[in-house]
Amino acid sequence: MYIIAITKVSMLFILLLAFSACSKLKLPKCEKWEVVDEGILVGQGCVIDLSCGSHHTHQLSFCGDALKDAKVGNKISLGEDDCCKKTRTFVRLIP
Repeated sequence: MYIIAITKVSMLFILLLAFSACSKLKLPKCEKWEVVDEGILVGQGCVIDLSCGSHHTHQLSFCGDALKDAKVGNKISLGEDDCCKKTRTFVRLIP
């Protein structure tokens, strides 16, 4: 009888301990943004690259450190080579 009671109390203690440890973990803040990704030809004499001359609007989620650049109108560089410069512009926060 005492063994069952001790086992139940021990299990309850373990569950409470596990729950308190999990509840202390913070999930990263995430936001959904409408962004425009575009490519601009920067080099003369480059072969026409259809992906570089593109202009795409997306809805993307950004979490944690990725949110540091998320401000309306902010433009960031996604990469650049000899012929193409790719950028992302933050348009609006999606509620």
